[in-house]
Amino acid sequence: MKYRLSLAVSFSAATGYFLFTNKVDNDFFFMAAGVFLLSSGSVALNQVTERESDSVMERTRNRPLPAGKISPASAIMISILLLFSGSCLLGVTGLLSCVLGVICVVFYNAVYTPLKRITSLAILPGAVVGAIPPMIGFVSAGGSVLSTAIIVFSTIMFMWQLPHFWLLLLRYRDQYEQAGFKTIAAFMSDKQIKHLTWFWSLLSSVLLVVFILIVNRTTDTLAKSLIVLNFFFILLFSRLILPERDVRDTWRAFILLNSFGLVIMSVLIADSLLKGS
Repeated sequence: MKYRLSLAVSFSAATGYFLFTNKVDNDFFFMAAGVFLLSSGSVALNQVTERESDSVMERTRNRPLPAGKISPASAIMISILLLFSGSCLLGVTGLLSCVLGVICVVFYNAVYTPLKRITSLAILPGAVVGAIPPMIGFVSAGGSVLSTAIIVFSTIMFMWQLPHFWLLLLRYRDQYEQAGFKTIAAFMSDKQIKHLTWFWSLLSSVLLVVFILIVNRTTDTLAKSLIVLNFFFILLFSRLILPERDVRDTWRAFILLNSFGLVIMSVLIADSLLKGS
């Protein structure tokens, strides 16, 4: 189920929910649980599809399927149960929420996963998968998918996914090649990938500032706090990724990137809840 990943996906959906409303009601719990179960079922199905490549890569060979702890048939049944229950819970909050959830699952398993062996551009539909959960939350709360706020925030989430993939690539490049996955490492050096990752993260941070100041219309104090956090993130991220240093700094940059995303979402949720109290 990759429960930590699924919890993070559910958390991003919760952020989308509170971008529209500052109330905690039954729909919120149905939405959060539905997204968690759908994400769990989706990654479980993905592990069935990729069990052979998982057995080749050192970082994945101990997963339940390649390690022989569970059969493919059992994993498929578990995945179906998770996907069905998650869809039902999302359906309680509205048909569009459920449709978006199903689209996310299809994109992950039927588009992104097979494309990984064909083209390095597979990360683009993979990033779309990370941009949909906030929309699910926003729609579940009663918002529109055409709202500027959720479009901009989901775009930020889309952009954040790419450095995430590239930093993993820098750490596990040889294993991805061994498993037969197509990546930009075939035509870019580690240094070039680092600079691309830094530049893309900088663009994402600029868009975040636009979201904070113009789109989301947060309070002055919160806006200033988030902009200061954003500045220090870029400063520290640059120090970790740009110099030719220990490979462990690349992993620290990966942890920093994901931690910063969680902090930003936590602050946005807290701001919404405080407005409603």
